[in-house]
Amino acid sequence: MKNVVLSVISIFFVSFLSYSQKTEMVLVQGGTFVMGNDYSINQDESPEHKVTLTDFSIGKNEVTFEEFDRFCVSTGWEKPDDAKLGRGKNPVMNISWEAAVMYCNWLSKMEGLDRAYTIKRDSLATTVLCNFETNGYRLPTEAEWEYAAKGGTQSKGFAFSGSNNPDEVAWYFLNSNGMPHPVGEKKPNELGIYDMSGNVREWCWDLYDKDYYKKSPESNPTGPTVGVRRVYRGGAWNFKIDFLRMTGREYMGPSKNYGNVGFRVAKR
Repeated sequence: MKNVVLSVISIFFVSFLSYSQKTEMVLVQGGTFVMGNDYSINQDESPEHKVTLTDFSIGKNEVTFEEFDRFCVSTGWEKPDDAKLGRGKNPVMNISWEAAVMYCNWLSKMEGLDRAYTIKRDSLATTVLCNFETNGYRLPTEAEWEYAAKGGTQSKGFAFSGSNNPDEVAWYFLNSNGMPHPVGEKKPNELGIYDMSGNVREWCWDLYDKDYYKKSPESNPTGPTVGVRRVYRGGAWNFKIDFLRMTGREYMGPSKNYGNVGFRVAKR
């Protein structure tokens, strides 16, 4: 009986921490921008095209090990491997897209918000639907991610998110000493958002289609409706400068994880 009581108290304490430590978000005012890059060596970054977004909020920082570990303790989800590079305030990594989605729904519940995702899991697949109109946490769309990284309506046209000098805003190959660093230590971009050009790469909501930009709707695009792999964006602590550009696109299966891929949250 004593052990049961202690377990209940432990779960309550974890939930209380989650409620009391609200996620820091940055409001991104909507607007129109040019998405993509016609001059990239990667053809899936073109054609450049105009996109108009409505207001949304995005995480000031990448989700940390400290934050994700609370989710794991609360739900029984297996803690991700930090490859002996450090946990705590370091950005979480080795996270699958599916794990990031589960975290978003859990965080919404902990903060008393509506869940953005409807998740159906069986032995064959995990099916996820997103309600973009709800107030709950979710992953940013590719368009939201790129718009926020470029500084939104405050953009100064920098080559990297917040500067033309990557050393000011990003942990990458030349300055990271071969490891990720605690979030928020570098200079933020024009909107006050940190680490969008380095530290870890970040999952987005969108399915991947190399030709999507040729048919993307101009208003609030949410990616293809058919596909298997999901997109992640941004640079990483072990990337050379050529791969820190804000228009770069990478993709992976939703159940896969990788050592320099994490995420940040978004919401309406």
